Amino acid sequence: MEVKEIIRELDRSGEVSLDSWKAVSVKRNRDGTVDVLYRNVKIGTDDDPVFLWVYANVIDDENVVRVLERITFKKEDLAWLFRYVSKKKGEGL
Repeated sequence: MEVKEIIRELDRSGEVSLDSWKAVSVKRNRDGTVDVLYRNVKIGTDDDPVFLWVYANVIDDENVVRVLERITFKKEDLAWLFRYVSKKKGEGL
């Protein structure tokens, strides 16, 4: 299944509305899954965008895309996450 078909199928199934979300990046994984990054076109700004990450399983034989995980976030959330992940091992709250 091609990338554009995957994005259309997520829209058709009601998982991700292309009226609100624009796909900005897609990464195919060797295990038959894809990571799709969307940007919200209705909320957020160029300086403060809102993103949606979708992790989905693609079943090519059946032309089916099943969402396994989805997360909505902003840039500031990534900054917070990277600060936490980059802390030295053993550091806590």
